[in-house]
Amino acid sequence: MWGLIGYRKNTATMYKRHLNPTTFSLSLMLLGLMWSTLASINVAMAQQECNQDDIPMNYSLYAEDFKNESFDTALPYLRWILRCAPAYPTNSDRNFRRSVELYEGLSKASEDGAEKRSWLDSAMVAYNTSPEAMSVAGIEFDLYEWTFNKGRFIQGNAELFPELQSEVGPIYLEVYELDHTRLQAYYINFIIYDMVSKDNKADAVDFMDRVETDFAGNAEVTSILENWRGQLFTSPGERISFLEGQIEKKPENDEMKAELLQLYMQEGMRDRAYEMAESVMKVSPTSRLFRTVGKMRLDDGDTAESIRLYTESLKMPGGMEAAKEVYFNIGIAHQQEGRLANARSQFLASLKADPTYVQALIAVGDLYVTAVQGCGSFEREDRAVYWLAADYFDKAASVAEMDALKNQARQRVNNIRRFFPTAEDKFFKNWNPGDRYTVDYGCYTWIGESTTVR
Repeated sequence: MWGLIGYRKNTATMYKRHLNPTTFSLSLMLLGLMWSTLASINVAMAQQECNQDDIPMNYSLYAEDFKNESFDTALPYLRWILRCAPAYPTNSDRNFRRSVELYEGLSKASEDGAEKRSWLDSAMVAYNTSPEAMSVAGIEFDLYEWTFNKGRFIQGNAELFPELQSEVGPIYLEVYELDHTRLQAYYINFIIYDMVSKDNKADAVDFMDRVETDFAGNAEVTSILENWRGQLFTSPGERISFLEGQIEKKPENDEMKAELLQLYMQEGMRDRAYEMAESVMKVSPTSRLFRTVGKMRLDDGDTAESIRLYTESLKMPGGMEAAKEVYFNIGIAHQQEGRLANARSQFLASLKADPTYVQALIAVGDLYVTAVQGCGSFEREDRAVYWLAADYFDKAASVAEMDALKNQARQRVNNIRRFFPTAEDKFFKNWNPGDRYTVDYGCYTWIGESTTVR
């Protein structure tokens, strides 16, 4: 029987050479029936017993058809090999791998949805049973590769295996346990995603801590972990706990420290904020850190320390990039202590850094209004100071891009307009609209600025 099957191609060639076309066609039909009958007999015999002498024949039959992608005819012989001689001929997992490929090939070739799924189910059974079968047979195989490919197989056939998608993450986690050094960053990210999507946040955190140790120095994996941690910890309490843990691991991360300081202040945790600020400023002083602590001191009324910290921040690398905010806040500190002239100097310095800084323009106007209110008199000359304040409010309204600031400046002008010198005041002082008028007298000698009579 094996001799006849082995010579099927040569026999067909011989017949073609010696017979006429009609006889040749009939002969081919007879040969086809003979080969089909012989194959059926061979399969039936193969299924009944495992004969060592039949191993080469069955292997050759399945291997030839598999090579030609004739998966349907290769299947019975491959099944025989897996049952009777799974390690033949190389003691490798080749036959088991081919069984998966064969079932996938049959699935792709089918146009029927149920049949496609049925063949993939067979491939799934092969993935589930092959490792144990190979172990029993003493076949060398890579468990990592088989487990990984199983996960890829399920993930790649999501449309036909929707109910199995929840198993993909755990399978990749199993792969990680086998050898994390071989697993790419994409699959690490998938494992975390799977845990988070199943609301296993604690497991995700534990896994990320482990990954961080296993992949220390890997920039791609580190970036993935940082992104996930930023998403996982959103409430102030969770974020504080996360940042505290991260800073303990990475004490050189200034951005995290600054964020933690902000959260401490936001949550009213002043003691922790000051304790950490003092420690950080000694070890890793930065302009941003000094500004953050300076603002905290300003809010708590410690104006002297606030001014010192803000002033020091300007001397540090990158400090002048935030000059307008620094000078503005120093001005606020002086104003809180009643040092109006000093406050005005700082606000003007802020405007020198950015002439369109709306907050500083409004602050100067407010300062002049405060000066009038604190002078103790309300004569014509006092009222004239409001013209100067209005100049700053008008300019603030003209340069403001945000409607809120624009409306704020305009409202201030409306609030003081009723205090402007009256027509009678201007008549008695001989002030004509459009004339320049300088505020540099009495309580206002420190101002020394000119405005226009309105």
